[in-house]
Parts: sequence; structure tokens; C-alpha cells
Amino acid sequence: MVRQFRPAVFCKSEAAKSVPWNPETPPTNEYSTDPGKTWELCAGIIDRDDSPEEIAVAEVYEETGYKVSITDLVKISKVVNGVGTSGAFQHMYYTEVVDTDRVSEGGGLVEEGEIVEVVEIPRDGIESFAFDETKPKPPGCMLACMWWLNNHSHLNK
Repeated sequence: MVRQFRPAVFCKSEAAKSVPWNPETPPTNEYSTDPGKTWELCAGIIDRDDSPEEIAVAEVYEETGYKVSITDLVKISKVVNGVGTSGAFQHMYYTEVVDTDRVSEGGGLVEEGEIVEVVEIPRDGIESFAFDETKPKPPGCMLACMWWLNNHSHLNK
């Protein structure tokens, strides 16, 4: 799971009302980016000829620094996202990582203005996290949490 700065979320926050900010540039350290951070799955746009699985592997590495392979991915689902705007498809996968899989810091691409941090959700807190409105998240993140609970609930016993 990652927390990623999203300019549109920041612009809708109360904090944004007092920040002189150019949408082309993320706020500097003198302003907190926390009001614009959402809790998300690693994600990327399919904007090249690579398969969704290849893009998922690349995004996990770019955002988290964890090295995984296509064979490590378990397909959750393919869903329609942004039904009122883009109608884009979201390919969702699950993978497990351990500390030794981390080969870089991750954090996203600075040249693309990305601000990404890796977060861990305790196994026994996944359901409460999914419905915690103080942690803004897209619906796909909630779906993934429910999928995990349905397929891995034996790990919490």
C-alpha cells in the first residue's frame, strides 16, 4: 500500500485554501502535502505497449522499491474506473513482498512530481482501514482490502 500526493485531492482540502500554489508544482516543504495524500494500491497508466502485468511490476518497483516478477502477481479483477469521466479499466493484482525484495527506496518519479511513501496496514486492521473515512482512498483500494479479507482471512486466526 502507498500514500501518494494527488493534486486534485489537495485542491479540494481545507488546507489548500491558504496555500499560494501552482498546480504544475507540488507544494514545497513549507506546506504540508498530507491533506493531498491518498491511501492507494500501486498504480500506473497503461500508456505503452507493455502488458498490464508488466506495467504493474514496473509500478511496484517505481513506487515502493520492491522487486517482484509477473509470476508473483495474482489477478484480483479488472474493473471499470471513472465511469462518469474516463471509463478507464483498472487491472488489479495482489503480490506479497518481504524486506529482502526491497532493492531501492521507491517513492515515485521526482521528474513527474510524484510524492509516494510505502505504508503497511496490520492484518488485523484491514477491514477497519477500508472503511476509515479519515484515510482517503479510491474505491479500488477498498475492493482490494475486501478481496484480501475474503482470500486470506485464515491468516488472522
